[in-house]
Amino acid sequence: MKWIVVNTACVLSLVFYSATGQSILFSHLNTSHGLSDNYARSITIDNNGFLWIGTAVGLNVYDGYNVTVYNSERCPTLADNNIIHLHCDSRNRVWIGTPRGASWVDDRRNFHRIIIRDTNTVFNCHSIFETTSFGPVLFTDKGQYYFDSTKNKWLELEWIPGELRSTFLDAEPFSENKVIFTMFDKVLILDYGTQQIIYRQNFERPVSACPVNDQEIAIGIQTGRVMVINLVSGKIVREYQLSNQLNDLNINTNLSEVRRAANGDLLVATDKAGLITISQDGTITRHTHDPINPGTISANNTYRAFAGKHGEVVVGTYTSGANMGNVYNRPAGYTRIFKDRYGNLFDNYLNDITEDKDGIFWIGAYDRLIRWDRKTNQAAYYFYYYNGPEGLRTLEVRTAAVAGKDRLIVSVLGDGLAIMDKRTGQFQKMKVDTSQGIAVRSSWVYDLTTFSDGKIWASSNGGLYSIDPITLKTNGYRDHPVLKQIYGKRVLTLYEDRRKRIWIGSGFNGLYCYDPEKETLVQYTEQDGITSAAIYSIAEDKHGNIYVATPGGFNIINVDGAIQKFTRNNGLRYDRCASLVADDAGNIWIANNKCLIKYNPDYKHWQFFEDNAGLSIEGFRVSGVEKATNGELLFASQSGINYFFPHQLVVTPLQLQVSVYGMDVIDTSFRFTTDRYFAVPFAKNDVSFHFTAIDLSSSREILYQYKLEGYDKEWHTATGTREAHYTWLGAGNYTFLVRAGVDGVNWVNSNNVVNVRIIPPIWQRWWAIAGTALILGGLAYWYIQSRNRKAALQREQLETEQAINYFASSMYEQQKVENILWDVARNCIGRLRFEDCVIYLIDEERNVLVQKAAHGPKSPVSFEIQDPIEIPVGKGIVGSVAATGKAEIIKDTSKEPRYIVDDRIRYSEITVPMISDGKVLGVIDCEHSRKNFFTTKHLSILTTIASLCANKIVRARAEEEKEQAMMTLMETRQKMAEVEMQALRAQMNPHFIFNCLNSINRYIVKSDQVTASLYLTKFAKLIRLILDNSNSKNVILSNELEALKLYIDMEALRFDKKFSYEIILDEGVPADSIELPPLIIQPYVENAIWHGLLHMQTVGHLKIHINLPHENMLQCVIEDNGIGREKARELKSKSATTKKSLGMKLTENRLSLLNRHAQLNASVEIIDLVKEGNEPAGTKVILNIPI
Repeated sequence: MKWIVVNTACVLSLVFYSATGQSILFSHLNTSHGLSDNYARSITIDNNGFLWIGTAVGLNVYDGYNVTVYNSERCPTLADNNIIHLHCDSRNRVWIGTPRGASWVDDRRNFHRIIIRDTNTVFNCHSIFETTSFGPVLFTDKGQYYFDSTKNKWLELEWIPGELRSTFLDAEPFSENKVIFTMFDKVLILDYGTQQIIYRQNFERPVSACPVNDQEIAIGIQTGRVMVINLVSGKIVREYQLSNQLNDLNINTNLSEVRRAANGDLLVATDKAGLITISQDGTITRHTHDPINPGTISANNTYRAFAGKHGEVVVGTYTSGANMGNVYNRPAGYTRIFKDRYGNLFDNYLNDITEDKDGIFWIGAYDRLIRWDRKTNQAAYYFYYYNGPEGLRTLEVRTAAVAGKDRLIVSVLGDGLAIMDKRTGQFQKMKVDTSQGIAVRSSWVYDLTTFSDGKIWASSNGGLYSIDPITLKTNGYRDHPVLKQIYGKRVLTLYEDRRKRIWIGSGFNGLYCYDPEKETLVQYTEQDGITSAAIYSIAEDKHGNIYVATPGGFNIINVDGAIQKFTRNNGLRYDRCASLVADDAGNIWIANNKCLIKYNPDYKHWQFFEDNAGLSIEGFRVSGVEKATNGELLFASQSGINYFFPHQLVVTPLQLQVSVYGMDVIDTSFRFTTDRYFAVPFAKNDVSFHFTAIDLSSSREILYQYKLEGYDKEWHTATGTREAHYTWLGAGNYTFLVRAGVDGVNWVNSNNVVNVRIIPPIWQRWWAIAGTALILGGLAYWYIQSRNRKAALQREQLETEQAINYFASSMYEQQKVENILWDVARNCIGRLRFEDCVIYLIDEERNVLVQKAAHGPKSPVSFEIQDPIEIPVGKGIVGSVAATGKAEIIKDTSKEPRYIVDDRIRYSEITVPMISDGKVLGVIDCEHSRKNFFTTKHLSILTTIASLCANKIVRARAEEEKEQAMMTLMETRQKMAEVEMQALRAQMNPHFIFNCLNSINRYIVKSDQVTASLYLTKFAKLIRLILDNSNSKNVILSNELEALKLYIDMEALRFDKKFSYEIILDEGVPADSIELPPLIIQPYVENAIWHGLLHMQTVGHLKIHINLPHENMLQCVIEDNGIGREKARELKSKSATTKKSLGMKLTENRLSLLNRHAQLNASVEIIDLVKEGNEPAGTKVILNIPI
């Protein structure tokens, strides 16, 4: 189930019963893996990918394989074992907050204790975050502190507002210098650059907040609300009320933390409802613990929700450790255990999967046939009992085929075929004609496949045969002129290709291809390149190539007959290939033992999916695959079944974090996170290196290659080994390199290297003195030259930055396009000392460049162009740059044939395009009389100026369009106001008032004072309601209906009860809360009375029915049984004509303005009612009013 937010401000109340959307696949880390405690209180990931987890009894570091625990006993400078906050800064230092102080870990993994107020080491450190103005900041019960490097001490930020010294709940960076604080009763954003609070709002029981984007933040309320606040308006733009169900009661979901994932989703940790994710489009997904699904979260009492920059999601729980996943991955579905309606479970291996016409899947399994309804996830078990020498027992079901609407043909290993009645669930041994040979007599049938001829083909221990699904007659092909060659051979699988050829996979004799049209049989064996004599599965791609899976790999038999061979040595993860299937997009899926491979035949591209894609780790079964009618793929495994739609299975390429983190030298160990250099005495030349590749998505099939440059000539390859040991290294310099990957083709290099120098012994140094002197001299010379070059480069960079800043500041003051262009042209001459500068803009309709600004001899008068130049795009240097979008420097225009002389010849020219979003807006063209004047520095400056100018032009044009749109909006609103006032005047037209007063006078003359008084009371009340409603743009439905009822009552009194009426309001219509434009229904009611009912000879009837056909739309149906519109036109009633033209026309205009201004879909439909004989029966008006 999914919930999607469609309004900009709404509340969603969600009751969770099971996971919604597509869940994150989690792997787990707890005390059984070495974690110091299962209460994961704080989490961070450092820049090398190591996962840091703080618990109440120590600090834990996870390297993708093992957990290392640090505590205050092992590291005395660790402030306390109760870790309440962790933070990794931009310099890869890890900061640790505890109730008894704070510590930090440097890039060599040394711990340091923090001292505040000169001597204080014991304080409660709630949170630590990094700012650009002050670096890491400690939020403590003693105030906020930063490290002053000039004084080498921690100093208090005394300007921190007092309201940030109250009860602290949460802190999360909003930007590089702004931090969101969640306090006891409010949420604030503090700008550490300006030292001002830029946002403040009170809330009841907030617990956590995080940024959504640069204008919005998400705030979690303890009682289960998540609100998205716009910081500009301060309003709630989206709101979610999360609730849980317990014993059929809806209870609030208490929140622990709200964080933004790398893909923009919101991660919500709760105390009892697991992890909840809210996507950017409003889709809600709940991730809860399922004890029979190992890929779910370990517990529902989540405490922390950490979001990594590569999509990592690490969820800390109160009792079950940490959970690791990735928001970018979309795993396959996995049902490991089947459960029937009686609660019986099955978790053994599966064989084959068959879908019937009702969408039910029939699965052959270890000791039963399983009926699996995917819609309800309900299973039913059917057992085939065999009474043999060993007594009564159940047999294994290998496969099944649909044979009609209500029956299956089932292969039962050891007893041949059986007929299963789907209605009764009963098996009946299938009687076969045993005289047709050993293929039909065999008790071991491995495959049942329905071919295009409608027959079911069976492969058995003795060959192959076909079955008529209606009559159940068999054909053993023992005497077939071609297929008799298969007689007596074990056949494991069968496949029919598009050309109606039958591919036969044998158990010991390779592959056969039978062509019934040519009556030929071709055999493919290991001598031909087939990877094994046993054939497990066969498939065909859209090009007609045939794919063959075997226990030794798989083959592609091309249309031209060439055979390609694939094994573990050239692409596969394992040799064994269990099954093959082609998806609807033309990809071939290969069940490669414990992983799936998607092979793209067009691009020859491989993609691997393993346990990190939600797949079973037990291995896939031979031929155990089915492509459902809706395109979904299902794979049977040794334990359970995987299923997915191929385009929805997403596993992001592994974001491996590869690093060398340690080195051992005999009696000394070093730990580090960056590049390191070690000088090792010759006597200690036994060296060991420690490295790792971290993937928190749980995949363990990582390959490593390492090499010690200066010693190794080739890379060493290893799986699972994360240590390299070298003994008796000779004197010299070495560099240790390591890389990792998952497919043996694409490698990720480590983010650091280790350089080691083995110091030569004394007897090897007699030549080092002279060499050292030469090296030092060379280094000194290089250093001086390098320093001079660097100084010159810095000067040039400074000049460039100053010029660009000057142009940017000058352009900032300009708001109109022409002013911007004149400013740039003038500054190019004055600031850059160019002689001539012309700026062109492209006229897209004529495809020409039009001169808009110039400075120099051609235009001596400011902001005035004499005879503007027009250049076709593509002509000359300027036109060429506009066409290609690439800048050009012409060092000598006398040698350039494209050069166009303007007022006089100049020998240097530089031309730069102004580009925005890949589109050329115009060109800046500058000239100088000296050859070779323009340099790359000029090009760099002018390119940046052109980019700034293009962006400024786009913004200026956007502002002009915005102003025009605002003017249009104001005009529309004015027109709506005028139409509404006209409608009010039409409603209160003098004719109507005159008639009402005449009626009152008539009742008085007749001495009917009761009726006169009643009429006068209704008239006064109607006038008051109309005047009250005219003060508001919208009125509530109940007031509109009250005015409408008064009007109809008056008309009924006035015309002596010449008609009756009824107003029907559906039960689901909240009349006291729905708002609609005033006076929008009455004109159509008036039209029905005057046109339809007053001309009837009998008493007419008016029916008004109001309902809500769907959300945000009110429908009003006005139906009368009068004379109809055709008869009314014949009578040509002048008063009726006047009323229709004023009332109905004005209402139609108001609806039209509503549609145009508010982008709504208001509408009016008028239907002429007829009865038998095509006689008029009245009129129906259907009025749809957006609300």
